[in-house]
Amino acid sequence: MKITAIHATPVNIPYRRSALMSAGLNDQSTRTIVEVHTDAGITGLGDCSYAFAAGVIEHEFAPALVGLDPRAGAELRRYCLPDHIDFGTPLLKARVAAWGGVDIALWDLIGKADGVPVYELLGGALREAAPFVSYAYSPPDAARAPGQLAELARQSVALSGASIFEFKVGVHDVEVDIATVRAVHAALAGCAHIAIDANMGMALPAARHLLGEVAPLLENVEEPVESLHEMEQLALEYNVNVSAHCADLDAVRFYPHVAVVPTLDACGGITGVRRLAHALGAAGRRMWLRSHAESGIGWAAIVHLGIGTAELARPAQSLIDLISEDLVLGERWDVRAGGVRAPAVPGLGVQLDRSALHACHELFRKRGEVPAFTPALRRSGLC
Repeated sequence: MKITAIHATPVNIPYRRSALMSAGLNDQSTRTIVEVHTDAGITGLGDCSYAFAAGVIEHEFAPALVGLDPRAGAELRRYCLPDHIDFGTPLLKARVAAWGGVDIALWDLIGKADGVPVYELLGGALREAAPFVSYAYSPPDAARAPGQLAELARQSVALSGASIFEFKVGVHDVEVDIATVRAVHAALAGCAHIAIDANMGMALPAARHLLGEVAPLLENVEEPVESLHEMEQLALEYNVNVSAHCADLDAVRFYPHVAVVPTLDACGGITGVRRLAHALGAAGRRMWLRSHAESGIGWAAIVHLGIGTAELARPAQSLIDLISEDLVLGERWDVRAGGVRAPAVPGLGVQLDRSALHACHELFRKRGEVPAFTPALRRSGLC
């Protein structure tokens, strides 16, 4: 079996509702959908963040990989990336994320060729379902935020069966966040734990004030401040679980109380997540996966990892209910009974919806790339 072509299509996936966090307001997610074609008539599907990946994949990776055996594993990566990612070359990290989309497609392709689900390629199902939290963004009205999130928590946990309800903080004044945590805690009445995510939106004094009031009510606090050192301080001072998106082992080893919550493609895809999970697990460190408003293809990869990776026992983040189009055929893989089951079919278990792909590509052509983290300042009249 040989690779005959690799196509990468940038898309904008619309949200069902606007998503407000400390880093800004968004209503779409820009992704790149990857298709790896072979002479056996089998196509593998992948997904990675942002549109820049499409150019890298089609103009750099595809020419290097066409004609090679898709089963060549780590050798394929070496045709596209150097053995070492130089600390002073940030564009290499961007290419690792682009490679992540190809890596996912290769796992899907091999699963299809072997006639087994991806979780079987990972060593077999360790869980019947991949565990996920129920996740929510900040309401725009500060005065109504506590009540709205409390009601949303009740509804979301009842619908999803999630054991953790996680929501954004750091948008409004810290007193609003304190009131919101208390209101959500009262609304859930022990039915689920509470986690919060600030996206580095709080200064250290505000984070200390928040945790001084509600730390005992929280299962986890994600990126309350911008510094890993300060996150470690907060974890120790308030005896609270803290996590960050940093997946650099050389950095996080100095902060043993900060859990690692990486993005699938930024790790280099399924292969990179597995490597990181094994390293962190051996060191006794906590890890779970971040959701980045991926398509149903990337979502399926997260599900398979959650089913087949021992270290991913804590529920991952979930934004599948945020997007209005998952780009795959059939029913959406929503969180039910606290998790998601992957069908026992070859590969990732999803098929590309080409009409939806075309529509979302047109959205990208009209609007361009939508950054997940918007500039701190915006000039009047400019998009």
